[in-house]
Amino acid sequence: MSKLFYHKITDEQWKIIEPHLPKPKSTGRPRINPRTAFNAIFWILDSGAKWRYMPKEFGNWNSIYHIFRKWSDLGVFEKILQSLVKIGRKFFLVEIDSTFCKVHQHAAGARKIFGNQSIGISRGGKTTKIHALVNEYFQLIGIELSGGNVHDSLMAIKLLSKVTLAGKKVLADKAFSSDEIRNFISQEKAEVCIPNKSNAVVVHNFDKELYKSRNIIERFFQRIKNYRHVATRYDKLSTCFLNFVILASVMIQI
Repeated sequence: MSKLFYHKITDEQWKIIEPHLPKPKSTGRPRINPRTAFNAIFWILDSGAKWRYMPKEFGNWNSIYHIFRKWSDLGVFEKILQSLVKIGRKFFLVEIDSTFCKVHQHAAGARKIFGNQSIGISRGGKTTKIHALVNEYFQLIGIELSGGNVHDSLMAIKLLSKVTLAGKKVLADKAFSSDEIRNFISQEKAEVCIPNKSNAVVVHNFDKELYKSRNIIERFFQRIKNYRHVATRYDKLSTCFLNFVILASVMIQI
């Protein structure tokens, strides 16, 4: 049976996705069916295979890759994700954490003029770190990439600034237990739920029962890493990897 059979989005999923795709041009060469292109990109996400190994039923792999790059530049995947958050239930929890992704040797080689592409060297070798904000419904509401050697706390305020925190409760582990981060959250009129470090001079109270809900972001990472193209980074460009992470976050919601 064709591999294509296993990577078709449903009609219900397509109703959510299609409105956010760019409008087709009325002139020029015949275009690839956008639903076929989306299925092909989904196949890459799920399989972790090289673009050139894409089944021929999808069409020319290079054309699909350029469609993926175009949609990424236009923010298509991010718009789909934002629409899911917007039409969903009101959320009150904001959980922040990060996860490592091993960088495959094929992800090396981007031109140096474009920077290190969020690839760092740590004890695990070359890695990329996904810094994420997730609500209680497993929805991604903020994301940043960094090299694996970057400490979580250095990305926290930049990431937390992406959402309105007022009236919400922010959950994080001890890595985020700094005065700067705590003060930022408090100034945004949100509740801080972060345990104290073992060597803390000033001990802060936090809701231990509420803190148990922090497993949500760990389970979120586990779900998106079921997609092989997220579990291991194969992309030379950080923008490509970022959009695959966003796409994985969409697919676990629809």
